[in-house]
Amino acid sequence: MSPIPMMMYASTARRSKPLSSQVSVSRMVIKYRKKAVKGLKYSRIDVVGVRDIGGDLSGEIETIGIEVKRGASPFATAAGQTLGYRVYADRVYLADVKETAFSYDEINIASHIGIGLIQIKKKKCIEVLSSPVYKPNVRLNLELLENLTIGKCQLCDSFFNIGKDESSRWSNLWRTNIIPAVKKDKGFMFWNHEVADRKKNLGLTKAKGDGTFERRFICPDCIRYFFTEFVESE
Repeated sequence: MSPIPMMMYASTARRSKPLSSQVSVSRMVIKYRKKAVKGLKYSRIDVVGVRDIGGDLSGEIETIGIEVKRGASPFATAAGQTLGYRVYADRVYLADVKETAFSYDEINIASHIGIGLIQIKKKKCIEVLSSPVYKPNVRLNLELLENLTIGKCQLCDSFFNIGKDESSRWSNLWRTNIIPAVKKDKGFMFWNHEVADRKKNLGLTKAKGDGTFERRFICPDCIRYFFTEFVESE
């Protein structure tokens, strides 16, 4: 598989670490460390890729979830596990260590249920079958991205880095007042209390009293373009 512009994240016990802005899936899959993506409640994703697909007119991204096996797992079981990642990711792949090619039946199974296949052979990877594009669950997809310190801007709909790593997930955001965000050239995180109150009335959140988990982000570019003039005029 040839290199593609993508941020790759290998799941580690301490954090999901971005490895490179220009890295091949084959290099990433071979070097992965098999631990759960910390913070995900319903799944274990070995490798996550995030790449820009919006061109010059959109900040849209695509997430890719890869399940990596070492050649000893029952194929149908591994394929079913991979398919479950579509609630988190736009594309899903099963990468398996195989000295010989995937069999006709294995390719047929993968094609039938809708997953991509990557053959890992020595230090090379071969994309045998491309994954279809899915529409992941919005909440789970955003939670996955937040665990990778990526957030969605509420103004321009672009995705940006909200922090350095899991231990400082929101370190690139100012959270108390938008004026310091402008002066320090950072993004901003605010809390949506109206949505929180609605969810409380419906029993859809664990937040109590005046508390809220409804966090939203604004990227540094939008802070700079739309708010700098108001701060300087004070």
